[in-house]
Amino acid sequence: MGTRVAIRLAPLLVLTMSACAERPEVDQIAQQDMIGLSKRDILACMGAPAQRHALGEGTEIWTYAVGTTTTDSPPWAAGLNFSALPPPAPCDVRVIMTNARVSQVGYEMPDGRALPSGRQCTFAVEACARRRELL
Repeated sequence: MGTRVAIRLAPLLVLTMSACAERPEVDQIAQQDMIGLSKRDILACMGAPAQRHALGEGTEIWTYAVGTTTTDSPPWAAGLNFSALPPPAPCDVRVIMTNARVSQVGYEMPDGRALPSGRQCTFAVEACARRRELL
């Protein structure tokens, strides 16, 4: 009976261990580096958006088709076969501009759906981070 309990508790232990990873999320990095940047800064570091959509007075959504979905594997998963996970796919980065400054960074699949569970959208924010350092 002890073995059965251990087998049933193993998935809970795995989830608990994965919650202990303290690597920054891609979104946190983008938020830290991009919030407050001007339209001019975003155009300089990301180029022209694929789409612009005005939401109202002073608010726009700029969409960039520059991301790739990824899944972070916890350190204990090295060497395990995660072939059941979907392969990387393109994702869109949505930059919300309020009064000509970045107020939010969001992500979605190219068809407008939310990212699949467990996936994140990664994209190069280094150029925007350098712009932030110049401020």
